[in-house]
Amino acid sequence: MAVRTSVTVPEFALNILAESRIVENRLFLPEQLSTGDYKKVNRIIEAMGGRWSRRERAHVFPDDDPAEIIAAARASGKIPNTDRKVLEAFFATPEGLARHVTSGGHSDIAGLDAGAHVLEPSAGDGALVRAILEANPDVHVTAVEPDHERAAAIGRDPRVTVVVSSFEQFAATASRQFAVVVMNPPFALPGRPTAWMDHLDAAWDLLIDGGQLLAIAPGNYTFRTDRKYRAMRELITAHGDYEELPSNAFATSGTQVDSVFLHARRPTAYQQPRAAPERVAP
Repeated sequence: MAVRTSVTVPEFALNILAESRIVENRLFLPEQLSTGDYKKVNRIIEAMGGRWSRRERAHVFPDDDPAEIIAAARASGKIPNTDRKVLEAFFATPEGLARHVTSGGHSDIAGLDAGAHVLEPSAGDGALVRAILEANPDVHVTAVEPDHERAAAIGRDPRVTVVVSSFEQFAATASRQFAVVVMNPPFALPGRPTAWMDHLDAAWDLLIDGGQLLAIAPGNYTFRTDRKYRAMRELITAHGDYEELPSNAFATSGTQVDSVFLHARRPTAYQQPRAAPERVAP
């Protein structure tokens, strides 16, 4: 999850952006800044793709979601110095967080039967894969990772099938479904500021009936009012719940970002009751 970056954002500016109010594609700064501070923050916002609108009295992001861009900047402490800010990079899931997701009270993994299939669709260098096998050494894990070097770092294990592919490509051609999907999806990708929701939707479709989704998601899952966010909250609320993670959950990866842990169970398909056999009079 996160962003390939090259320009460092000062901490004071990150704090100001974190406190800003966002309405759809408009960013409203939280306070009257000094001229010097405003110029610094304005340059950062412009590098992210926002432009000041006198009519709106806000910075407007015509092509992207400012909440996702700011979340990515807070995650890495940097922003891209390119025209497109949301570029793919990688932050490993810290070991403690990986264990919490896979072995905590909401996880089914420990109770799966031997040979059950678990999917990790954004595997990185295998932090969640290792945590899955620690929780249940008898399952089989399919680990999907588009980067060849990170995929190689997962290592060889007869219990793990590594697929070097984007998750979108894998999901489009997958020939099986999974008992559990465990994922820390990219929060944003080039031109796709809510890529994490696309990944969760695809993962949901790859679950068996009664299968479980365990996912890390950005903290704005809890409050954004856009249609996609409302639909995602309705899905999770109907079939599970969420837990807000500590702001330092990714501290060992050298970043700090607001995030949540989502857990939901795909319902068992409805079976039409069979008609009672017709009774024959004696």
